Amino acid sequence: MNTEIIALQYPIETNGLEARELEMRRPTVADMMRMDKAKGSDAEKELKLLADLCQCAPEELEKLDVSDYAKLQKKLTSFFS
Repeated sequence: MNTEIIALQYPIETNGLEARELEMRRPTVADMMRMDKAKGSDAEKELKLLADLCQCAPEELEKLDVSDYAKLQKKLTSFFS
């Protein structure tokens, strides 16, 4: 499966290690269906999807600086074009 590397300007701890980048895989139809069925706000659903695609917990992505989170959002959007 194709993946993209997103460099973080502000590293976070993920899976017990400092992460200076995150690897995001392309979403599948199944990912989108799970997101659609998930409970919570649109922002919470997006966070869960991005966490799945980056193979980390949503709580870890919550530690991201907003500028780094915006990079993940931009990459996710690019997968649809």
